[in-house]
Amino acid sequence: MNLLSQIFAGGTALALLAVGPLEIFFHGDRRFYRIFLIKPEDVPAVRMWAMNVGAYNITFGLGIAAGLWMVNTGNAAGGTAIVLFCCASHVFLGFWLWVTEKRLLTSAIGQALFPGLSVLFYVFFR
Repeated sequence: MNLLSQIFAGGTALALLAVGPLEIFFHGDRRFYRIFLIKPEDVPAVRMWAMNVGAYNITFGLGIAAGLWMVNTGNAAGGTAIVLFCCASHVFLGFWLWVTEKRLLTSAIGQALFPGLSVLFYVFFR
């Protein structure tokens, strides 16, 4: 896995590990309304989903980190497969976020851009 692909995958992991706790602990916080679009009266109804999405994001972030560690410590094939799966998943999930909520275009781009670049750099510069 080339360096640029690893850098963008690492950026994806960091973003997921940062956003996950926000989704778990602050999904109802008005300061993050622009990111989550959750109205105060809807917080109890979306709590379970927001917390699960946060856990998924943390899990994917840890998966990318583990894959990058594997790439650089002797199991390049296994690590690359994990990183590419996680990144490709977030390219799709970013697109799906936009499909389901057009107002979250910026978040969808943020979710898909770095993982997409990681996959593209891997495919075109192996």
